[in-house]
Amino acid sequence: MKTAALICLALLAAGHLAAQDSQFGIKGLGTPGKWESVRARTTGGAFAPFDPFSPLTDASLADARRMSASIAGGTSWRTLEPTGGAQASLRGTRFPALVIAGPVTRRIVVGGGFATYLDRTFGIRLQDTIDLRGVQEPITDEITSDGAVSDLRLAAAARLHSRIALGLGFHLLTGSTRVVATRTFADSTNYRTSTARDEVAYSGKGGSASLLLDVTRDLRLAGWVRSDTRLRADLGGREVANSELPLTYGAGVLWRAGTQASLAGTVMWRNWAAASTGGSADSTVHDTFNWSVGAEIGSLGTPIRFGVRGGQLPFGIGKAPSEVGYSAGLGRQFSGGRGRLDIGLERLERKGTGLNERVWTFLVGLTVRP
Repeated sequence: MKTAALICLALLAAGHLAAQDSQFGIKGLGTPGKWESVRARTTGGAFAPFDPFSPLTDASLADARRMSASIAGGTSWRTLEPTGGAQASLRGTRFPALVIAGPVTRRIVVGGGFATYLDRTFGIRLQDTIDLRGVQEPITDEITSDGAVSDLRLAAAARLHSRIALGLGFHLLTGSTRVVATRTFADSTNYRTSTARDEVAYSGKGGSASLLLDVTRDLRLAGWVRSDTRLRADLGGREVANSELPLTYGAGVLWRAGTQASLAGTVMWRNWAAASTGGSADSTVHDTFNWSVGAEIGSLGTPIRFGVRGGQLPFGIGKAPSEVGYSAGLGRQFSGGRGRLDIGLERLERKGTGLNERVWTFLVGLTVRP
């Protein structure tokens, strides 16, 4: 049994699904990650372009005035409702983002870290009938994949003017998935179950640029663009896929409504339709438009945050699957401002052809400034 063939089959065929991550990534390259700290994610993602600890934009690093590090983690509970199938409940824990940054001169800040670019953790069961010596034999193929494509970033931000910051970043896409493919025959007397194990390695590169503009003391604008090369997948040292990756661009606005309230909103576009393997047209791949609106209220030491987001997911049969999310959280500074703990709760509802998905995620983030 060829594992590569079963992997391709898993991406093209429907079956009984069971996984820790979103099922809307199985038919494509994976589930896109959220490049956000817990602070930004609890505002629906609206504060991400302005947050130096969200790996979305590079220019925001200019606000990291001392060496700092921040990590985000979350535990998700998913409920799947496939059309004509049984409801399933799943659970998973992830650490989707890490940022380390610090100034090297009065105007230049460098930073780096990692984020999840695509999640490739899933399981799928396919039932079919094949011809063996002229006899139709029912079979069951089970394919599990555990891993992700990670985004390693090295970035720098320069304060060109008291009101303007420019950021540039280099991205290295890497990672792997461990794949196990098992074929079981209904006639277990004459045919034995066979299992194959392999590891798929991923590689790619990308670049990003962003700009922050303080129009007034209380009004800030952000804009960013990111371009990635093709994502290469290798199995046993042999290339098995080479896929185009999307161009990403977006904009955001932040308004400080007094000393204890801030409001923000963002929009982002990604041309995922170019991410068809080999550059050919694919009706299961869609361009996406996503938006978010959020607020942060209260003192700097103990803020309360909430937000809402919406948009599409890139992979799905027919029209693009939709996503709506609601989130809230709070933060707490400690050790005289040298540390901050952020917690939050996010609710996502995703709908697509043949499948609905509801997700609750508990978020925890830690930021330290030694």
